[in-house]
Amino acid sequence: MDRAETSGWQAALPRDNGCVAPLQGTAERRVPPERAALPPASVGASPNSAQNEIDYEFTEQAVRPGLYLVGTPLGNPADWSARAQAVLQAVDLVACEDTRRSGLLLAHFGIKQHLISYHEHNKAMRTPGLLRFLSQGHSLALVTDAGMPAISDPGSDLAAAAAEAGFPITVIPGPTAAMTALAASGLDSRRFTFEGFLPVKGKDRSLRLKQLAQEERTQILYEAPHRLQKTLEELLLEGLGQRRLVLGRELTKRYEEYLRLTVAQARAYYQTVRPLGEFTLILEGREAFDARQPEPEPAVAQAGLEAELEPRLRDLLQAGLSVKACAARLSEETGRPRNELYRLCLKLKDKFTDL
Repeated sequence: MDRAETSGWQAALPRDNGCVAPLQGTAERRVPPERAALPPASVGASPNSAQNEIDYEFTEQAVRPGLYLVGTPLGNPADWSARAQAVLQAVDLVACEDTRRSGLLLAHFGIKQHLISYHEHNKAMRTPGLLRFLSQGHSLALVTDAGMPAISDPGSDLAAAAAEAGFPITVIPGPTAAMTALAASGLDSRRFTFEGFLPVKGKDRSLRLKQLAQEERTQILYEAPHRLQKTLEELLLEGLGQRRLVLGRELTKRYEEYLRLTVAQARAYYQTVRPLGEFTLILEGREAFDARQPEPEPAVAQAGLEAELEPRLRDLLQAGLSVKACAARLSEETGRPRNELYRLCLKLKDKFTDL
């Protein structure tokens, strides 16, 4: 564009040391800067269609001022929607995790745009400028390298700041590794938690791993290849060796792979095979794991209960509590009937010849 064209709306572009990535593709932009019409929808649905059905009469005419969170392909360009492409062509500016990587994607689809970087290492510096850009009535799209921005992604900070400032936020949905792997896992998807990346080290990581062990629902985690073996080892140490685990990698790409193993099997496998690619882990929750365990025989169950309660009962008796008081305390702690525990306490007390 010549100087006259850049003197208006583009003058408001947020800059870092005066540097904004140039237009991707050819020198001319397909869409006039004022706004661009998005592809019209087909007409055919009744105006009385149920709310959860597709609105075939809706036609999104143009982008509006505000923030657009635009999903990008995980690895297969055929997954990218026409709406996402049209919005990225039409907005005033695109903020991306890696301008080179996003530039290649846009160029592949013939999209010419101004790009500006927004990532973990510059988000604190970049956010105020992008908010000023939005305050001047411009439209801004945010994309990540792959998948949905603001989901386990630095873009969540920009989305939060834009929401706090009252700017409109529009989501252009796209694929996510978490939902893709969950759908393919075969594990319970009715109730699940998304953990994203675990803390790298320290008390936060240790606490999170202990919480994972107690979580009843299916859990979704992301992990880098160089940390996978450490994570599997720590899950094993938390007693999760027999939990089902689905490991997805290279999702939607040519060499997409899902491994359906237990945690113990996965650890053994990756001791002999080098992990490659970013991993999405789907871990069986405690509820589903417990449900598939065989019921113990009554005698075995009774022996297990006695072994579990014996140390606690000894502590209570040594503290001076009566058998009746011990049974009441253990009933509160375990939720088991007081009468049952009273009989058990009497039986176990006879073993404590030193009390």
